[in-house]
Amino acid sequence: MIFKIIYMFFAGSVTVRIEGFFIERFLNICRSKNIFLQDLHRENSTYIKIRILKSDFKEIRHIARKTKCKVKIEKKSGIPFVLNKYRKRKVFAIAFLVIAIFLFIITKFIWNVEIMGNEKISSDELKKLVAEYGIAEGKLKSDINIEKISNLIRLNRNDISWIGITLKGTNAIIEIEEVVEVPEIIDKNKICNIVAQEDCIISKMIVQNGTARVAVGDEVKKGDLLVEGVMEGTYTGQRQVHAEATIFGKIFYSKERKECLLQNEKIKTGNEEEKIEICINNFKINFNKGVSKFEKYDTITTNKKLKLFSDFYFPIYLKKYTNVEYQTRQKKYTENELKEKMVKELEEELENEYKISEYEEKYKKREIITNLEDESLTVKLVYEIQKEITAKEEVK
Repeated sequence: MIFKIIYMFFAGSVTVRIEGFFIERFLNICRSKNIFLQDLHRENSTYIKIRILKSDFKEIRHIARKTKCKVKIEKKSGIPFVLNKYRKRKVFAIAFLVIAIFLFIITKFIWNVEIMGNEKISSDELKKLVAEYGIAEGKLKSDINIEKISNLIRLNRNDISWIGITLKGTNAIIEIEEVVEVPEIIDKNKICNIVAQEDCIISKMIVQNGTARVAVGDEVKKGDLLVEGVMEGTYTGQRQVHAEATIFGKIFYSKERKECLLQNEKIKTGNEEEKIEICINNFKINFNKGVSKFEKYDTITTNKKLKLFSDFYFPIYLKKYTNVEYQTRQKKYTENELKEKMVKELEEELENEYKISEYEEKYKKREIITNLEDESLTVKLVYEIQKEITAKEEVK
């Protein structure tokens, strides 16, 4: 039975409706002629619906005329009808074939490089790095030796401890682990000094072993000697030791800015316009070549790479330009309003540069210095950070 159904699919089948008073006679003749009847559905004594082979339809019509029944086709299915449907649509068939070939070809190449696990090393730098070894957009996947490239990068980069490369679809996924800098541990039996890790002002000193060469309040530079690995004894004289000390220093991070109380302020009108550009590698198709209808506007650009599923990328970018209209008006800030605005901006800059939030509150102080002169406000934001600034240096 199952083979007959499969054969009907490839040979083509027709669902027909038979109406008449001699339905039973019609069915008996069909069976006597070994006509395969599939999905027989009887509504009443004068109406049935059946599915038959395309090749049996002429015989069915002959039997229907003989039994004084009416035959009406309701559905055609199977490969012969699909082929016949598109037989006259040659352009469509050719286009479909071209697209299929195009999709097959582009799956052989890399069209996206994804970087994961990096914190200190920028993604752009890593993309340039792997591109030097042959992993870049447009590169043939069969030419990429993953193991060889991974080994070469680990050998040539001291800041990368591990790298994993995975090719999925047209996507190259680069996962890395960066080297964690661990301070050099010097054996307790070796002679060493203690030097400053950063420029600072000494705020606290506890020397367990060695001789201090600075005092609280002294200003030191990075690399300056803080504790020398020597000890003076009344009976033993001078001897070299492994220096030990806990030393904290004050480090100052600051930013300064000057702005007028009277400023031009941008007010968004709520009006926007979008311009679309399609990029196929270096070829660009711009759908909006005219100038903007806005006199004053900011442009927000977004790039989206065309992809199918999660890791099947195409060499096609959709670039969208959104022009946001604004108007300008003059606004006069009060001293407190402008101070608050400027302090917030300076805090963001200091955070991005020095990661101030990572320090505990008890080890940091904030000072705001302001000066109002000629309708201009100068704000200086200073953070005083207390941190341990010691590093051991072996005496050779």
